[in-house]
Amino acid sequence: MPDSIRLSLPNGRIELSWPPTLEDDPDVHKLYTDSRVVQYLPFWDPNASLESVIQRRTTRLPNLLGTVGFIFMSLENRATEAGIIIHPEAQRAGYASEALYLCLKHGFDSKDEGGLGFNRIMFTTAAMNKAMRGWLENALGAKHEGTLREAWKSGDEFIDAVQYSILAREWFHGGSEQRLRQRVEEAITKSNSQASAS
Repeated sequence: MPDSIRLSLPNGRIELSWPPTLEDDPDVHKLYTDSRVVQYLPFWDPNASLESVIQRRTTRLPNLLGTVGFIFMSLENRATEAGIIIHPEAQRAGYASEALYLCLKHGFDSKDEGGLGFNRIMFTTAAMNKAMRGWLENALGAKHEGTLREAWKSGDEFIDAVQYSILAREWFHGGSEQRLRQRVEEAITKSNSQASAS
C-alpha cells in the first residue's frame, strides 16, 4: 500500500486523501457525534471523546464533508467492505456519489492502473437507513444480499442491518461505473451552475 493516496476527478469538488492529519480530528469528532449521523450507526457512542474519534479517523477532506474508505480488506479474496459518512449539511448534493465513485474506482481499478484490484465490494447499513439503501440499489445498482437480524444494538433494542455488494464485472461491464459517473458529472455541473449564478 502506498504511503499516501489522493483521489479526485478532473472537475470534481472533493478530494479523498489518506492518511488523515491531526488537523482533521476536531471536524471528524463533530461529524461522528452528530445525532443525525449516529442514528444509523448505533454501535457508535454519540458522546465519544475527541481522543476516541482520533482512533477512528479514516480519511481527510478539505472542509471536511465526511469520511469514506475500505474496512475489513481480504487481499487473498480480493474483497472488502466500503463505508461512508457524509455530514448531514452536505447530504443530497451529490458529494456521497462523488466520494463513493472515487473510492469504488480506486477499489476496482487494477494494480497496474494504481488501484487495489478488488473483485467484490460490500456495504452494510442499518435496515432503516432508507436513503443509503435507495442509493445502493438505484444509483449504484448494488445487489441486496441479505438481512442481518438484530445485528446492532441501538439503545435498549437491537436493529437489523442489511448487506449489499457489487462485483468488478458489474462495475466495469454491467453499467454501474458509467451510471454512477454520469450521476456525479450531473451533480458537479449543477453545483458549478449554481455557483456561477450567485
